[in-house]
Amino acid sequence: MQKRSRQTAKQGGSTPRRASKPRGESALGKLARVVDAAMKDADAARKSAFDPQFKRELDKDRRTTLSRFRTVQHALEDRERIAKTKSRKPKS
Repeated sequence: MQKRSRQTAKQGGSTPRRASKPRGESALGKLARVVDAAMKDADAARKSAFDPQFKRELDKDRRTTLSRFRTVQHALEDRERIAKTKSRKPKS
């Protein structure tokens, strides 16, 4: 058991904690979100794999058709972010 000073004991316990600043999402939360999106996209891809209309749209405009899937949207966002980062770095 933890010992408390007499002053703290008289006050009735420890001091209340202040509300902390809202934190960003944890790494585990991000990973869970990615896995969830991948599972949903895999299910949607299995359902539409043999759909003739989906195949026609895929032949017509591949990027637009595939960007319906959340994981593809994440990949496109990552590519844009990486491109911005590369353009900011001064070449030495």
